[in-house]
Amino acid sequence: MEHSYAQALWQMVEKGMKPKEVVAKIREVLEKRGRLSILPKVGRAFARIAAREGARRAVVLSVAREKDAAGAKREMKDIFREMGIEAGDVEVRLDETLIGGWRLEGRERLHDASYKKYLLSVYNRATT
Repeated sequence: MEHSYAQALWQMVEKGMKPKEVVAKIREVLEKRGRLSILPKVGRAFARIAAREGARRAVVLSVAREKDAAGAKREMKDIFREMGIEAGDVEVRLDETLIGGWRLEGRERLHDASYKKYLLSVYNRATT
């Protein structure tokens, strides 16, 4: 039940309502129905929804070394424009399994320009 209230809360915030007003309305509804005791559970369910949505919308750039990030961002200008994101919105992570190059993951897309991808491709062709 608390998940339903949290989902309603999320949808109202997504539609542009102010979070403070939305919480006040949910609290009022819960109070009228005598269910004010589930408000903390609604808050935790809302936090889970927010974390899930944040992870789904996140864009992560994986690079082998810190200095590769700037070059990768320059190469990806067209990809950023296509995805509708700014270079500053991208989270940069160091990936020790990459030898060089970069991988951009997020918003149900994967752009892989890593050396690892090409080396695995060569290996697979050589051993098959």
